[in-house]
Amino acid sequence: MDALQLTRKALRSEAFDAVIVPTADPYLSEYVAPSWALRAHLSGFEGSAGVLCVATDFAVLAVDSRYWVQAEKTLFDGVELLRAERDPLKEATARLLKTLPAGARVAIDARLVSHEAFEEISSVLAGVGIELLGSDLFAGHPEIWPDRPSPVVSAVRPMKRPGVDARVKLAVLRQTLASEATDAVLLTSLDDIAWLTNLRGRDVPCNPVFGAAMLVCADRAELFSEGVRFDETARAALAASGIDLREPEALGTALEALEGTTLLLDPRRTSRAYARAAERARVRYGASPVAAMKSHKSPAELELIREAMLKDGIALAEFYAELEERLDAGERPTECDVVEMLHAWRAKDPEFLEESFETICAFGPNAALPHYQPHRGEDARIEGNGLLLIDSGAQYECGTTDITRMTAVGEPSAAMKADVALVTAGMLRLLGCRFPEGTKGSQIDALARYDLWQAGCDFGHGTGHGVGYVLNVHEGPCGISPRVSEPLALGNVISDEPGLYRPGHWGVRVENLIAVVEGGTTPFGRFLRTEPLTCLPVDVRTLPKDFPMREALNRFNAACARRLRPHLSERARRWLSRAAKPL
Repeated sequence: MDALQLTRKALRSEAFDAVIVPTADPYLSEYVAPSWALRAHLSGFEGSAGVLCVATDFAVLAVDSRYWVQAEKTLFDGVELLRAERDPLKEATARLLKTLPAGARVAIDARLVSHEAFEEISSVLAGVGIELLGSDLFAGHPEIWPDRPSPVVSAVRPMKRPGVDARVKLAVLRQTLASEATDAVLLTSLDDIAWLTNLRGRDVPCNPVFGAAMLVCADRAELFSEGVRFDETARAALAASGIDLREPEALGTALEALEGTTLLLDPRRTSRAYARAAERARVRYGASPVAAMKSHKSPAELELIREAMLKDGIALAEFYAELEERLDAGERPTECDVVEMLHAWRAKDPEFLEESFETICAFGPNAALPHYQPHRGEDARIEGNGLLLIDSGAQYECGTTDITRMTAVGEPSAAMKADVALVTAGMLRLLGCRFPEGTKGSQIDALARYDLWQAGCDFGHGTGHGVGYVLNVHEGPCGISPRVSEPLALGNVISDEPGLYRPGHWGVRVENLIAVVEGGTTPFGRFLRTEPLTCLPVDVRTLPKDFPMREALNRFNAACARRLRPHLSERARRWLSRAAKPL
């Protein structure tokens, strides 16, 4: 009996009609540790986002447009693909509305859904007589996932180059709470906690976080995490910051002690289970101030990030030089070979920690899948004429990187180069653009799409996401997308990555990281602008010679070359001269 059949058996035994399985852990992380990858175990789809609904007579996986092609190829028999245009959870819920009768009971693990989402879904289902219940259906049925990996409990270490002292961060947070007449805040987002404490772990691949919850009050700060994670150095760092370490089980008692006090919870970033546990306090729902604090990089953090970008640019230039040399010599490496080669060059830097996400190395038609992952034995060989897309990033002691570049293999067609030109033009329009303070990411998103729209093209993902400081490569609340309502603010670090995908043929994406910096004051008010952080040229050999924005490209490439050249080997300098040759 397979996992879906066993799940249906469990549904019947527990008197449920369906179960919703999000992609989440108790901290609502975007990327989850293997022990929380239940949705992948049940559906076969291993992408980083999606919602599975299993009912007694059907199963459906809802994913957004980034994953439609990938899901089609990997879903188990019996799981239907729901192509979600907006929120996969809401669209999966709509499917339940259409198929379940009044009186049906739907289970969802209250640890794996935000308080806000639970309330919304519950209300919608209740409107037609369907009950949503917070229940971990799978806890009592281990046979559904008999080889479930054990939870990761990684060691915690203080940052070597934190940028801003944790005591300063806590003081600012307390000032914010006091200004809002709030006594305490409960933090359960792992990147918020890692940033605030200046501690890092390795619970989740590529995300240097550790399992924890945190209470910050006017007179104390308590971190709830397994004591076994913390050696003497980590404990000393906590003590120096004025943070008390508690075992996770102590959180319930600590929340009970807040009865009568005003407690801030972020309903979008706190699970239903944590929110219910805090109900004795006078709960005030609102955005986490830590999310905004960490998205506004300090001058010290920005300077360290620029150092990380130079480190990454050096590694990438050396890598691309070797790759080009090997291709010219007649070698035909696979996509996985290329991933390993790139890792080896980054790992030469003594401050390299790990990749910031699994490298996307996609040749030819594979590049039309925005989140394609090569697998050994199934990966394409780099040969013939086409385009190689590599989207990769690294965690260094001084910053997090994320970059996408296209490489010409053989002689790409004129149509391929025309697509690279459209995407590169969109990227450049955001590189150095100026806008009034208060402008939202949704407003400047159109700049990156303008050239594509004029050609009758578009792409389904956002143009840019926030990036953490030695932290998660995807960080809110800032971003550049039609769906982002957050104003851009000084110190934001955001990706700039328009794309164009032609399924079955090729795909193009070109990405830099940008920082939001001062843009001057005019009679019309204060302005901000974007500044490029990424330090690697866009290879001109992927573009047509009559590229209309060649002056902007030449300026960017020349600036990258000036920074990189003194640090490169002779081979990499030769590659740099060819890749950054002025158009």
